[in-house]
Amino acid sequence: MARDGLQSWSWAPVGAALLLLAGTTWLFLKLRQTPVEPAPPPLAPSMTAAREEVIGMSVEGRPLTCYWFGTGGPLWFIKASIHGTEGEGTPLTQRLMEWLESHPDAWQGRRVVVMPVANPDGLAAGKRFNARGVDLNRNFPAGNREDKARFGHEALSEPEGRALHDFILRAQPDVIVAIHQPLDCVDYDGPEPARALAERLSRTTGLRVEKLGARPGSLGAWFGETLGRPILTLELPRASVPDPDKVWRDYGPGLVDLLSDGASGL
Repeated sequence: MARDGLQSWSWAPVGAALLLLAGTTWLFLKLRQTPVEPAPPPLAPSMTAAREEVIGMSVEGRPLTCYWFGTGGPLWFIKASIHGTEGEGTPLTQRLMEWLESHPDAWQGRRVVVMPVANPDGLAAGKRFNARGVDLNRNFPAGNREDKARFGHEALSEPEGRALHDFILRAQPDVIVAIHQPLDCVDYDGPEPARALAERLSRTTGLRVEKLGARPGSLGAWFGETLGRPILTLELPRASVPDPDKVWRDYGPGLVDLLSDGASGL
């Protein structure tokens, strides 16, 4: 009986070990036969997604935000609503950014920076000036600047004006397109190709070209005349009821045309 008990005690663990070894071997062979899926390649950085940059803050602490598209080539800077009562440029530029996102092939070889709101405090309050009662489009250090309370006690007295000024000097745009209301025309300042681009924008929007003359301390006076760079002013008509769909239908194709082909002469 002792011998039978010894045999029972000795072979049971051995059998279990053999079964475990066999199972492990089968699993190893099975894994070797199963193809391993290769790791997916890393995603390439998107060339269409905008890079957001806050270039400063308004008097009341609202961000001044620009959106960058593209990585090389001539730089177009398109901004709106530097006067808070001229707000239709904001939905127009927002629709433009949607177009830039969805049509990357159309603007290859150039960069675009869009600033939908240059005077966020004024736009929020429905007032032309900023929160300190200064006309931001008279606050630049242009050669024709006038020192008046409503233009700022000195050039670049306002944080919004300083932010725009410093950004433009840093980014060095080749062309600026400033969107205003309500004079219903295309104005321009600076050397060629400013006039040719204004005429092109006139053909696609149906707005007449009118040389209004740079206002004292305006962005057009500073960038176009003092710095000698081309700037267009797209003066939309006054809208009794803002209609983002209509403003895009009427004037979006003109901006698209400039960005799609208009940079060829730069």
